[in-house]
Amino acid sequence: MKKFLFIVVLLSASNSFAQNSWQQAGSISQGNSDWIYSISSDPNGVLYASSWTVGVFRSEDGINWKPAGLNGLRVSRVRTALNNDLYALSKTTTVSYIHKSTNLGANWSDVYAGSYPNNYAGGGDFVFLSDGSMVAAFSVTVGPTIGDVAIFVFKSTDGGNTWIQKHVFNVGFVGGMALLDDGRIIMGTSLAGVIVSSNNGESFSNLGTFPSIFIKTVFQAPDNSIYVSDAYGLNRSTDNGQTFFPTAVVPFASVRDAAANSNSDIYLAMDDRNVYRSTNSGSSWININNGLPGSTYVYSFAERFDTMFGGTNNHGVYYYSSTVTGISGSNSSPGNYYLSQNYPNPFNPVTHLEYGISSSAGGLEFVTLTVYDTQGKVVDVLVNENKSPGYYSVEFDGTKISSGIYFYKIEAGDFTETKRMILLK
Repeated sequence: MKKFLFIVVLLSASNSFAQNSWQQAGSISQGNSDWIYSISSDPNGVLYASSWTVGVFRSEDGINWKPAGLNGLRVSRVRTALNNDLYALSKTTTVSYIHKSTNLGANWSDVYAGSYPNNYAGGGDFVFLSDGSMVAAFSVTVGPTIGDVAIFVFKSTDGGNTWIQKHVFNVGFVGGMALLDDGRIIMGTSLAGVIVSSNNGESFSNLGTFPSIFIKTVFQAPDNSIYVSDAYGLNRSTDNGQTFFPTAVVPFASVRDAAANSNSDIYLAMDDRNVYRSTNSGSSWININNGLPGSTYVYSFAERFDTMFGGTNNHGVYYYSSTVTGISGSNSSPGNYYLSQNYPNPFNPVTHLEYGISSSAGGLEFVTLTVYDTQGKVVDVLVNENKSPGYYSVEFDGTKISSGIYFYKIEAGDFTETKRMILLK
């Protein structure tokens, strides 16, 4: 893909942004000096952070952390499946593991352990498919030199209890893996650009859009835009991956990680230790370094209830929220009404919706939150009562309805907003 250099547009922080900064999310382990390779959140807001050689940590509120197993292993990824089972990738210099926990990290089983002598590679990811199967990919040093790295792809069709090797791609490191709304799996690599599977991981082909350069992360935002970060910056597609265009980027620095929140705002962490946020799909960026130690950089992102968490390389976990001056769920009230994108999305069968009633309401506000099908028929009324200003979370259970696209609409005073969600069974 032809590349152009875009200078980042830094917006002056308005008053609504000036009050926000990163804050340390409690003490994750001794000295908070751990390298947080991966951080993730489940639908109930439970956070998991994987620390290099220290293990996995768990937090139910984003502040108080406790050990959650795999102590002493180099854990590079932790993810939550659709049924809330927990999966992790780890390695030593001789063995690569896939771990599973069915009790929130209290106990783990090694559902795969492969011998890979002199393995100095690492990293990888999971995707959890709508048919209940799952795909894992991790990198292995295959030699004869340390720089000879391949991606091993495994698949499970029995609830993650056994894993079958599907592929070995001699294309370097895994640069993220994501499940798109249309069911395709996209995977970034360090030597072959982006590869894609349209058959649940049974085969992969090259996306063809990106040259053979290091892809650091791939993801799809709730507005269905697809983002891929390469050596030049962050690229966006609005036509389901057929074409990509570069967003504004910071020159002379490469992307460390990038992620979208439930409102499709984009967070971008760079190798020069700067962190940025965009509310317009990457057309312009706001520097949001305030509160981060100057000696650290953000290595991984995860959203919990409209609050973005970042794992760092030497100061544990920090959190940042564009709408809440503190952890979501506190007694504070938002300055504006809002309705977040449901999470997870797609979902099966339960998803969570967050909304906020503005402090400007001055008292009780009558709120309705309604789910509709594509014909405009009411499927469920989730909220139909007076609410005080504050932050709220509701659950929608799609057990009794069929797969498809649904819409949910909030009405509170003069505020209305509608968003789309996808049920995949």
